[in-house]
Amino acid sequence: SLKNATIREISYEDARGLILQNEYLATCHGEFYFGLFFGKHLGGCIAFGSTAGSNTASSVCGSEYRQSVMTLLRGCCCWWTHEHSGSFIVAGACRAMAKKGYNIIVAYSDVEGGEQKGVIYRATNFLFCGNTGATERFRTPDGRVRDSRLVSGYTRDRSGGTLKYRHSRAKQKEMMLEDGVEFFRGTPKLRWVGFFGSKTLKRRLRAALQ
Repeated sequence: SLKNATIREISYEDARGLILQNEYLATCHGEFYFGLFFGKHLGGCIAFGSTAGSNTASSVCGSEYRQSVMTLLRGCCCWWTHEHSGSFIVAGACRAMAKKGYNIIVAYSDVEGGEQKGVIYRATNFLFCGNTGATERFRTPDGRVRDSRLVSGYTRDRSGGTLKYRHSRAKQKEMMLEDGVEFFRGTPKLRWVGFFGSKTLKRRLRAALQ
């Protein structure tokens, strides 16, 4: 039951453990993390991060509100949680972000991950704002699909505080191909925008939506 469920900010370490086990892309990054708790048990989490570039942030509701834009990057709930846990944590975490001054939340639903209807975003009053362009992805030999932006992170190893190796992105991609990784163009995602805060502010932001 969600009657006694709570949402509170958590650490990257706590969020990472849950997301890597339960989220479709199996990657975790962001700046703010919120967890859905049933008693002492963490059953879901949401990760938020900055929208890439000031121009992108300004494109949502104009330059006046660019500092209020944040992106919902990752989210998941464990199999044993309530069926409405997804919308519950999205709504609660977005309200918490509004208290930090981030009243505009951009989110994406991934068709390849079975999210083509955007059910959770519709349930939490996000507005559908069209499709993104197709981006490159890769599929590992064990069947996992990842965003190709991760490739750059594989080009160096600084574990233990020392640089063990470093090579170009092209070299890294070549090595991955030799290991059986498949690169392909992904399906465009669906873009959603949600407004959180007072009724007056939400009306003003909706009117400014570009």
